[in-house]
Amino acid sequence: MAASGGDRRFGLLLTLGLLSACSDSSTPPSAPSDRYADRGMLSDLMPPYSDTLAPAPGDLSHGVPAARVSAIATRRRHVLTPLIDTIALSEHFDPALVHAVISQESSYNPTAGSPKGAAGLMQLMPATAARFGLTAAERFDAAKNIRAGIRYLKVLSRLFGGDLDLILAGYNAGEGAVLKYGRRIPPYRETQTYVRRVKGYYALYRQRARHRQTRTLMAQADERRQRLRARADQVLRDREPSRERSQVGAGE
Repeated sequence: MAASGGDRRFGLLLTLGLLSACSDSSTPPSAPSDRYADRGMLSDLMPPYSDTLAPAPGDLSHGVPAARVSAIATRRRHVLTPLIDTIALSEHFDPALVHAVISQESSYNPTAGSPKGAAGLMQLMPATAARFGLTAAERFDAAKNIRAGIRYLKVLSRLFGGDLDLILAGYNAGEGAVLKYGRRIPPYRETQTYVRRVKGYYALYRQRARHRQTRTLMAQADERRQRLRARADQVLRDREPSRERSQVGAGE
């Protein structure tokens, strides 16, 4: 089946994004710190962020169920996950939260645009992009868009003390709106819905990471059991010739 023009454009943009992530001389990705060195990607292990981004009791995140992701977004996510996770870990930021924001903002479409002027995977407004050194056109560069979006989330995290609901509200409505309403989620229906939905995606990706971590640990335990069994079998085989020689000597 021939690829459509949209699929070809998506593939080209992804390729450029991967190359940019590896060769961006202006903002070279730093290596993950030692605490992350053995953890792997979002698709492998549960990232260590459960304490630093915990919502305050009574906020909109309380009791939010895991969201569902469309089939199209799932296919795009599989393709983009290596790029997203690599950049998130290089920025020492939770990959699961980046995936959650991207799921809500663009459904993993690097060419997405909004009537309000937001663009790219993390739907950056021109002013936000400029704040982190991007031109309007560079918002469609997957790697640059992701990195700028993550850095904005980090700014919001520092500003709001790691309160996830306020971080997300600030990302949607701007930090000024959150400050205007006394460091609370603004009374905008769009923003309140946004926070709930992103939290739902966040629950989904963290849940998947826990399941993958469990499977990884079980596989490692099974491998250890097989090695021990093989070692025990080898010991028994090594003892057999000695036992046979002893029996022959006794018979003589």
